[in-house]
Amino acid sequence: METWLTGLSMAQFLALVTLLAVGAFTPGPNTTVAAVTGANFGLRATLPHCVGVSVGFASIIALCATGVGALILASPMLAAAIRVVGVLYLLWLALRIARSTSLAEKNVLKPMNVWQSIAMQFANIKAWMMALAVAASYMDNAPSLGQRVLLVSTLFATFGFFSNGAYGVLGASLREWLMHGNRVRWFNGVMGLALALTALWMAVAAAHPQ
Repeated sequence: METWLTGLSMAQFLALVTLLAVGAFTPGPNTTVAAVTGANFGLRATLPHCVGVSVGFASIIALCATGVGALILASPMLAAAIRVVGVLYLLWLALRIARSTSLAEKNVLKPMNVWQSIAMQFANIKAWMMALAVAASYMDNAPSLGQRVLLVSTLFATFGFFSNGAYGVLGASLREWLMHGNRVRWFNGVMGLALALTALWMAVAAAHPQ
């Protein structure tokens, strides 16, 4: 038991799992994209996004564990650049979603590929802050830093994949219902607005940390 926990007590491990589960399954930019993709293009189209979220999150936690994340967030210019780029990208994506008025309208909205989803994670200042907090809480005094990073990164990747997959399933389950009338127009409009509001909230929260 102690070997695969890399020195964490069971209580610490369960606390980490709970933190990641809440963070992963709470609605946010990634889950919004997964739901919209599932609704507009089907469940299979969400898989590259799920993989990208997993790889992006795992990479960020690994960078934070090695101190790179702290260096980035310690630089006001770099932190501001990540925040601005991330918010502008999410606002652009929100506009694309809101403008899509029919299912699978690829001339307006396209499913994300793996690399785009990875980039989305790196442009998310809140992802960096969460990863840095996890690294500070769970990487110190690890008997083997490499094994601890592997454990925590694997957990990040797993929850990232399955949480977005769950929202993709939810979105895909609405496809038949959305085919009638203007439902897809309203659905994409509401989801686009939700993503835009999330982006603005992230910008304010990151600019004024508690």
